Amino acid sequence: MALTRRIAILGPAPPDRGGIARETALLAETLAPRASVFWYTFSRRYPRWLDPRRFDEDSALSSGDAHPILDYRSPRTWRRTADAIAGDAPEALLLSWWTAFWGLPDRAVLRRLAKVSPKTRRVLLCHNVDDHEGGILKRFLALGAFLAADGFVVHATDDRQRLVRLAPGKPVLVQPHPVLAAPAPPRQEARARLGVDGPLVLFLGLVRRYKGVDLLLDASPGIVAATGASIAVVGEVFSDAGDLARRAQMSPVRDHIRWKDEYASEEQMALWLSACDIVVLPYRAISGSGIAARAIAAGRPMVAAAVGGLKDVVVPGVTGELFAPGSFAGLIDAIRVGLERGTAFYAPGLAEAAQRASWSHYADAVLEFLALLGADRGAADR
Repeated sequence: MALTRRIAILGPAPPDRGGIARETALLAETLAPRASVFWYTFSRRYPRWLDPRRFDEDSALSSGDAHPILDYRSPRTWRRTADAIAGDAPEALLLSWWTAFWGLPDRAVLRRLAKVSPKTRRVLLCHNVDDHEGGILKRFLALGAFLAADGFVVHATDDRQRLVRLAPGKPVLVQPHPVLAAPAPPRQEARARLGVDGPLVLFLGLVRRYKGVDLLLDASPGIVAATGASIAVVGEVFSDAGDLARRAQMSPVRDHIRWKDEYASEEQMALWLSACDIVVLPYRAISGSGIAARAIAAGRPMVAAAVGGLKDVVVPGVTGELFAPGSFAGLIDAIRVGLERGTAFYAPGLAEAAQRASWSHYADAVLEFLALLGADRGAADR
């Protein structure tokens, strides 16, 4: 049966191993049974200064049906991208947004698309509204793209409030970061493979300054004293957080800290999540968190700073525990409470959160939002 809805997507794609590329691929896959999907991606890799990951590609990841076309260095491809999307006659373009680096290309694509395909709604899927390392120029570049969009999808209520100020009058859909259940070994098998004995507190994902790993390391003696837990930091360390390895080595409880500065594959992430007791998210700032979504899917309670989208998904006593951002004592106490309560205590709340934030529910909510945008535009045109 032919699908009547037509949706274009513009965003990163595998073999880029980043979370946003993975989520774009999952979005295309989830929308495919519901609509005809036209997926466009980048024809040139990010500049190294923007993306200093040592492990930036995974050859095992397939690019799927993504068509490489947009080159950030070539304004000609910006126009070509908009024209190609217009040729598909989609009802909407879903454009992944997470950094102002793409501000000029994205604004050009959106403005050109408004001219050549005025019926196509232009929607930014905002993984972040503000850059993690901001500045006046970045805010200016971002604003141009925001004002060229018809609407936004965000992961956090805080981001909706920012967009209400930046682009007043434009519709915003808030949906929690979608959750995908991943195959994982049984807990005891995972712990045996990793050599884990006793309670384990896990930080997982890219280690960057804004993620607060320094707070976790400073709190580690108190965590060990209060709970006897080991602490694992698993993920590639960015250059802006390069001093943290030395701090871990100098910690008075270094024998309780497992420092893994390496690319964690999907299999490795599932292994660590199965083995741990708590996932810790001591971020200074964040919109939606892919790691929080992974923790929910794995049924692992979270201890998180009360910032951004984490406040929406970490419900104290239900899916984990919150602490005041930057609070040394608060982090220690929240981990103590979480470990004392145990994973079984949080299991019902995590299962409900996983169902509520499924990819299927997310895709349906986005399609409903696009339909409402179309109805509003039709009413405005009459």
